Amino acid sequence: MNRTDIDVIVVGELNIDLVLWNVPMPENEREKLAQDMRFAMGSSSAITAHNLAAIGSKVAFIGKAGSDVFGDFMMQQLQAGGVDTSTIIRDNSLKTGATIVIANPPKKAMLTYMGAMTELTIADINWQVVAKSKHLHLGSFFLQTGIRKDVPQLFSKAKELGLTTSMDTNWDPDEKWGEDLTAALKFTDIFLPNDDEALQITRKATIEQAISELCQLVKVVAVKRGKSGATVCSDGHVFNAAGFKVKALETTGAGDSFNAGFLHKYLQGANWQECLNFGNACGALAVTAIGGTEAFRDKANLKKKLSDILESA
Repeated sequence: MNRTDIDVIVVGELNIDLVLWNVPMPENEREKLAQDMRFAMGSSSAITAHNLAAIGSKVAFIGKAGSDVFGDFMMQQLQAGGVDTSTIIRDNSLKTGATIVIANPPKKAMLTYMGAMTELTIADINWQVVAKSKHLHLGSFFLQTGIRKDVPQLFSKAKELGLTTSMDTNWDPDEKWGEDLTAALKFTDIFLPNDDEALQITRKATIEQAISELCQLVKVVAVKRGKSGATVCSDGHVFNAAGFKVKALETTGAGDSFNAGFLHKYLQGANWQECLNFGNACGALAVTAIGGTEAFRDKANLKKKLSDILESA
């Protein structure tokens, strides 16, 4: 098998996003008005996969969706971005998940119906496709309840096949940040939490303390810090990169887009500073449009947009 077939195989969840922009928080029996609305491809894993492919990586996706309109939409959007969807399982008995995003920049609130994303198990993994890949990324660890307990096995076997691994947990709805995560991190090469998640996972008072503890568990920790940029810890060395100033419309997918940019450069053999800068540029680009992938759809101008952001520092 040729390992150059796929740069990144993403194992992840699939759900649509209904983004309501600039809207007061809902109240029972009262109608509130949104300034704008966008029906978009959601889910951390799918946004990372789409934007990775858009910037030039060869990407395939392993996941599960219902045989419904939302599932059709997710397949179409991933394919339009250049993602290989041949290993996505469609199931007539399941519903594709959905998230309502209440976006009030720079913050957002989300309400998710998980649907089919909970039904993906390690038995669904196509190992022949994994073996053709260089790197395996898993997003939304806490939402993928069907495979969550087996992520150590998934990552361990991937590493035996010669892949490197990365993970982004996203938020834990139960806020337990459990021992199964610690077990999975032992087989994770790159961990990509944001600052809030890093603090919750480690129960530390400062982000510096959190990064220090996570570096004892994972070879490389890349922490997304919003407007403050991002930090990498590798082999005891810490690297920082400031964020880029852009006109932010909505923050959905900023962290997932950072993941895409960071992993894209990592797989090209770039140094950590370059990985951080390009990850920050992709995250900055993402917030200039409503929806996590909208800013990456104009492939003809994508390279120039990212170059302009990088040169604006």
